[in-house]
Amino acid sequence: MKNKLTQIFALHFFNDGFLASIILLLPFIKQDLNLSLTQVGILTSILSISGILLSLPAGYFGHKIGAIKILSFAIFFYSIGFIAVGFSFSYFYLVISFLIAALGFGIFHPIAFSLVAKWTPLDKLGRAMGNFTAVGDVGRIALSSTVAFIIVAIGWQKTSIIYGIISLFSIFLIIFFNNKDEEDVETKKNKVEINYWQIIKNSKFIFALLTTFFDNLASSALFIFIPFLFLQRNVNPSTLGIFTSAFLIGNLIGKTTLGRLSDKYTNTKIFIMAEFFMAVFIVLLTLSYSQFLIIIVSVILGALTAGTIPVRSTMITESTQHHKEYEKVFGIGSFVANIATSLAPVILGFVADKYGIINAFNASAMFALFAIIPAYIYGREKNNFRKFY
Repeated sequence: MKNKLTQIFALHFFNDGFLASIILLLPFIKQDLNLSLTQVGILTSILSISGILLSLPAGYFGHKIGAIKILSFAIFFYSIGFIAVGFSFSYFYLVISFLIAALGFGIFHPIAFSLVAKWTPLDKLGRAMGNFTAVGDVGRIALSSTVAFIIVAIGWQKTSIIYGIISLFSIFLIIFFNNKDEEDVETKKNKVEINYWQIIKNSKFIFALLTTFFDNLASSALFIFIPFLFLQRNVNPSTLGIFTSAFLIGNLIGKTTLGRLSDKYTNTKIFIMAEFFMAVFIVLLTLSYSQFLIIIVSVILGALTAGTIPVRSTMITESTQHHKEYEKVFGIGSFVANIATSLAPVILGFVADKYGIINAFNASAMFALFAIIPAYIYGREKNNFRKFY
């Protein structure tokens, strides 16, 4: 299983790296094809909405025909999407190309998370989930940081085609390193057929989903609004990259650290503590004026906001381990998380316009405190949980 996990980690590195890279193509495409910012926004929305629309189907078909096969389709679609972008010379063809790529990006994460859950012992799941999510961030930084240099050298069309061809090669990681029993003989033998309604009837799972929803409301849009907070403080725009980089460094630290802590201690305790301090440091960020203090707070806040992802993933896995239909389970989890991620910038943007940027951050802190409530109830139910199927 260790070798299989390594392969999934490698695929996650490429998936998140390519997702960040296709977005960074847009400024060059906009200039070359004279696109409006509205058209650019529609293209990026296609990628984000796909996570909502495809999560549940990905979970269903992953369970029916096999997670590995669905993962192969995911890579194939976003590879073809990249290649199609490279041959696009009008907005219409760009929309088609982004729709193809979105099919791949939209189904990758719920399936990949389900495989990590399936192939990892529960007592080591926090560490595995932490490393898995952190690898995606490393891929995002590594691959997207090179795309602009390549575009300047050879143009966005050729760059997109090359990235598409490279991503196609990652399918060979699946073809050559997985055989017919890739779904795990023991898992197939013990598989229990239950539908989505039976999964949702599990009250413990519902509390894990509510925890995910409020956690994403609290944290997913912070990175978008932090630069606006700093600009209001008359921070030199040229230094914004330093503060946002501090936040991203914190993301990596949090994902690898809090996941490990959830293995050593109770995952609900780690989550509740992280969420409480997330609220505290969100407020501290709004009160900080010293640049040195802002950087320190940004690192800690970045760690807390991203570090809860592997912890809540262990809660989702733990609440459904009796039937192990992780493809469906993480399909539902991804669906809920993506809804919150889509709502967060809209809600915080409205609050910022209506009541000021400070209150938008206060709203995020409030959502973080809301996430503690279902997490606490989840912890209370942990010992007396019963199967509902």
